[in-house]
Amino acid sequence: MALKYETARYEASYGTIAQLPKPTTPEVSFVGRSNVGKSSLLNRLLGRKQLARVSSVPGKTANINFFDVDGVKFVDLPGYGYAKVSHTEKQRWADLIGGYFEQERSFNLVISLVDIRREAQKLDLRMVDFLTETELPFVVALTKADKITRNK
Repeated sequence: MALKYETARYEASYGTIAQLPKPTTPEVSFVGRSNVGKSSLLNRLLGRKQLARVSSVPGKTANINFFDVDGVKFVDLPGYGYAKVSHTEKQRWADLIGGYFEQERSFNLVISLVDIRREAQKLDLRMVDFLTETELPFVVALTKADKITRNK
C-alpha cells in the first residue's frame, strides 16, 4: 500500500558526512543490513518502482540518499554487514551511518529493517540497542516475507 503524497523526488546523494545538508525538515531514515530491502521498501511505500535504485547485489546503496516527499526527507542509508566491497568501503559506510546518527537532525522516525528469513544478527541487535539508548523514535520492519515458502 503506497502513501498518499503530492510529490516524491530524488534530492541528492552524499558520500561523506561533511557533504550532508543541514536538516530543515523532518526525516524518516531507513537503516539495516546490506540487501535487506531498504530501497525496495522506500519504493513500495511511495508507489514508485525506481525512485530508489535497487539491486539483488548487496551493497548497491553506497551513499546516503535523500528523497523529498511533500517536505519530509526520506533518507536511504547504506547497508551494514555483508557486501562484496573492500574493507575500506565498508568502513566508509560505517562512518557514514554513524556520522549521520551523531548529527543534530530532525529524526521523526528511523525504520530498522530486518530480514524475516534469518534470526536477527548481532549488527541488527546493536542497531536496535543504539536506537533505544539514544531514544530515537524507531520501528523494526521485517522484510522478505514474500520469499518465505508456504510450509515455513
